[in-house]
Amino acid sequence: MATVTYKNQPAIEKTKGNVPLAGTSHIYTVKKRLWNDNIEDVLQSFFKGTVLHLCCGASKLGDVRIDIDTTHSPDIVCDASDTKQYIKNEEFDTVLCDPPYNGKFQWNHDLLTELSRVARGRIIFQHWFLPCDSLGRYKKNHTFLLKELLCWQPKSYFGRVQMVSIFDKGYVGNEIE
Repeated sequence: MATVTYKNQPAIEKTKGNVPLAGTSHIYTVKKRLWNDNIEDVLQSFFKGTVLHLCCGASKLGDVRIDIDTTHSPDIVCDASDTKQYIKNEEFDTVLCDPPYNGKFQWNHDLLTELSRVARGRIIFQHWFLPCDSLGRYKKNHTFLLKELLCWQPKSYFGRVQMVSIFDKGYVGNEIE
């Protein structure tokens, strides 16, 4: 896997690599579902074909659910940033992911790469950042382009905005090639 560095990231360079992110020393687990039924209904409306749910947690969405936490009874127990042993390239039409918010820097990049490896046509990513460049191209695979962006501000995240970014492979205008 490629190594990710902090080079050319002004906020990181300004702190001389002392990343001011409390809580990144370990991955925490959440024992409940953080989004409500309305959000799950909206997410389901964007599913196309077979659905893989990485970092599924307590959510039951997806034809196949992957999580490292066995208490949620996922279909596959493994690290979502490396599913090659279980999932083929482009095996699922839609890949949904709501990863931990304190994943380590390199792990986050590996996870984003894995999403584009296993997705055949659509990536649905829920987080507080957008995994795309200024042109809407998915950071780890520019054949996926931002199609829609949904935002809301749940009470559970202390005012932090939650975003669902939806990327389609070969997206051009209003049509998929």
